[in-house]
Amino acid sequence: MTTGTAPLCPSADSAAKAAARRDPKRLTAEERRETIMDAAKELFLTKGYAATSLEEVVATSGGSLSTVYQLFGNKQGLWEALVKRACDQVTAPLHAAMIHHGSPRVVLKEFAQRLDSLERSPETAGALRLMLAEGGKYPELAKTLFSTGPDVGKQVVVAYLDSEVAAGRLAIPCTHVAADQFRSLVCSDTKLRNACGVLADHSPEEMSQRLDAAVEMFLKVYGT
Repeated sequence: MTTGTAPLCPSADSAAKAAARRDPKRLTAEERRETIMDAAKELFLTKGYAATSLEEVVATSGGSLSTVYQLFGNKQGLWEALVKRACDQVTAPLHAAMIHHGSPRVVLKEFAQRLDSLERSPETAGALRLMLAEGGKYPELAKTLFSTGPDVGKQVVVAYLDSEVAAGRLAIPCTHVAADQFRSLVCSDTKLRNACGVLADHSPEEMSQRLDAAVEMFLKVYGT
């Protein structure tokens, strides 16, 4: 899930994408999937899960209901795909590092930046509010949120830490515990404060220093 402000004067490229979005026949299969997911995310966070129908998602994104069923199975499958996409974006540096073996300090800092950005995003605040409001009626949503998001993300962190231990760059007795510790160092209560609208307003420099401190504290304990 990403944040940002749309340009006031769209470029030719963005105009072409907007035109393609209006005409689903011009979209590739991946573009169609992303367009449907973007529409669903907006509707889920503004209207709520229960109040959003797949027909509304189709009306917003274009295409057909059969395509949504083909790609996602049902509305819960669409929710699961949204959570997984956000998780994949955050853990991408760890996947890349396990292939290219970057310095733990550099890799963990990039991961921390992505994780912190996600935790501070309006989408994450909206998702938490959505879970608190509708989790009792739809407990499978909360289960999906954790099983597809944080739980999968933790597995990626553990796999990365295991690879660094095997390479001799980190010394960690239990990587599962260390993965939880690193997330706590980076996030603390950021997600909850964000959802409550009391998130501290730090400058980019202050944020970078805070994340550097989290990485250094982790490496002071587990570095070799």
